[in-house]
Amino acid sequence: MQMVTLPHATSRQRIAQAFDRGASEYLTLARAQHVMASRLFETLPTTLPDAAVVLDLGCGPGQWTRELACHYPTARCLGLDLSMAMLREASRSPDTPPRHMTPGNVQPPIHWLRGDAERLPVADNSLDLVFSSLAVQWCPTPRHWLGELARALKPGGRAHINTLGPGTLAEIRHAWQRQDDSVRHFPSREQLIDWARRTGLKVHCQTHRHVFHYPDVSAVMRSIKGIGAQTASGYRLTRADLAQATARHEALRTSQGLPVSYQVIELVMEKSVTD
Repeated sequence: MQMVTLPHATSRQRIAQAFDRGASEYLTLARAQHVMASRLFETLPTTLPDAAVVLDLGCGPGQWTRELACHYPTARCLGLDLSMAMLREASRSPDTPPRHMTPGNVQPPIHWLRGDAERLPVADNSLDLVFSSLAVQWCPTPRHWLGELARALKPGGRAHINTLGPGTLAEIRHAWQRQDDSVRHFPSREQLIDWARRTGLKVHCQTHRHVFHYPDVSAVMRSIKGIGAQTASGYRLTRADLAQATARHEALRTSQGLPVSYQVIELVMEKSVTD
């Protein structure tokens, strides 16, 4: 596993540690994240040039990196994450083969990198395709990761990114009565489009609202805690708060269960081909 040096930022360390703790349970508990990643995966191009370089940015336990490697068998696939525990999970052999693996075929090798989306450990003009599902919202400065994509993509290269927008986890914010910074400051669709265009990237954008339902508050919080989002997004849960928070969330219950909503922004960006 290749290692790169990370910036010494306390916020980065907290995020990495939170996802370290959630690594072993991520695939079990991240049902919502799987649904949104599946939708993003369907937007990818059918083929790529031979020997293309593909990056799964914020790869987590590597499920979608393996799907990318099988979908583009002639490509060189990279999986990058801030969390070392996630990368350890990713480097293990999966219990089930990727959906896009042809029976009898061997999964192409994957290169795992530890690194930061705002300081990608790759050369200029080196990536043909970037896939990133629900990772870049943890970056404090969207203009930085957008600038890194513009730097690292080859002319004609594309990035397929989804991220969270304003209104995400509104029910949890209501229940806990907390103005969590990572939710409150999610950039809008318009801001992301503007910043991407300023880097020179062509942008196509869609927004989707996803609502998932859980049987009780414990299941809601496990779905977040299990992916590291509880600490990474600033939620501090105490027993003293639990009764009041439960009552507030229960007031929102529908026939399907307790709702948790995600406002998802999908960006497909292309680096212009220069003369």
